[in-house]
Amino acid sequence: MVAAKTLLVTIATAVLAVNADWHVSFTFEDGGQVTSSGFLNSGCVNFGKTDSDIATIYFESNINTDTVELYHQQNCRAVAYTAGPGSSNVPNERYFSYRVF
Repeated sequence: MVAAKTLLVTIATAVLAVNADWHVSFTFEDGGQVTSSGFLNSGCVNFGKTDSDIATIYFESNINTDTVELYHQQNCRAVAYTAGPGSSNVPNERYFSYRVF
C-alpha cells in the first residue's frame, strides 16, 4: 500500500513537472522588465510598455509552447523576431506586441 502511494506521488510529480507553465521575460534598454507566464498559447499580447527598445528575451517553454515572436505593430502584425527557449539578444528596436505558441 505504501509503495502504491509512493508510486502515485512520483507519477503526479512527474506530470506536474512536464506540464509546468511557460515563462517569458523581456528586458528593456532602460532597465525595465516585463514578465509573463501561462500554460497554453498566449494569443496576441500588446505591450503596455513601449517607451524603450527591448534588448533581451528569456523564454522557458513547456509541453504546449516552444516559440516566442515579437511584432513591430500592435495586435501581432508585422512579425519582427522569432526565438526559441533560452536567452536571446534581440535587435534593439521597439516592439509593440508578442505571442507565445
